[in-house]
Amino acid sequence: MTFNPPATEATNSRLQRIRRVSRAMAWVTLAGALLVPATLMAVAAFEPSGLDDWLRSSVDASGSAVLTPATRIATLAIASIPVILAVAVLMLLHKLFLGFSKGAVLVPASGRILRHIGLIIAILAPLEIVLRAAASVVLSLPNPPGERELAIGIGSSDLTTLIAGMLLIVLGWTLEEAASVADENSRFV
Repeated sequence: MTFNPPATEATNSRLQRIRRVSRAMAWVTLAGALLVPATLMAVAAFEPSGLDDWLRSSVDASGSAVLTPATRIATLAIASIPVILAVAVLMLLHKLFLGFSKGAVLVPASGRILRHIGLIIAILAPLEIVLRAAASVVLSLPNPPGERELAIGIGSSDLTTLIAGMLLIVLGWTLEEAASVADENSRFV
C-alpha cells in the first residue's frame, strides 16, 4: 500500500524528491553492504598487515597487542560481529529506501523496518562493550601469567549509539502508528 496524499504541486514535488533521493540511497546502501565484506576479504588476502591493523582498531586494542595465529582468528571472529550487524543494517536501509523510491512512504512496513534498524543499533552499544572486553582477554592470552588483562570501557560513543538506536525504534513505532491513522482516515473519505 502506498500513501497518496491530495495531489498538489508542492506535494508532488516533495514526493518526487523523496523518490529520487531514495532511489540513489537504495543503490548506495546496497553497494555498501556488498563492499564492506568484500573490502575486508581483499585486505585479508592481499595485505595481511592491514588486516592486523584493522583488527586492533576495531577492538580498540593497543598497537602492541600480540596477534598470533590463534589470537588473530579469535579477534577476527569477535570483530566480525559488528561488521555483520552493520551489513544487516545496510540491507534493511536498502529495503527501506527501495520502498520509499516506489512511493511506499507512510506505510506500516517502513515503520517496522525502521524499528528493526533501531533494535540492531541499540543492541550494538552494549554488545560492543562486551566484545571489546572479550578481545582484550584474547589479545593478552600470549602474555605470561600475571600480565593478562581484561579491559572494560564505556565511552560516550556507546551511549550515543544506544540513544540513536532507541530513537529509531520510537520513530519506527511512530511511523507505524501514523500509517495506521492515515489508512483509517483514507477509508472515511
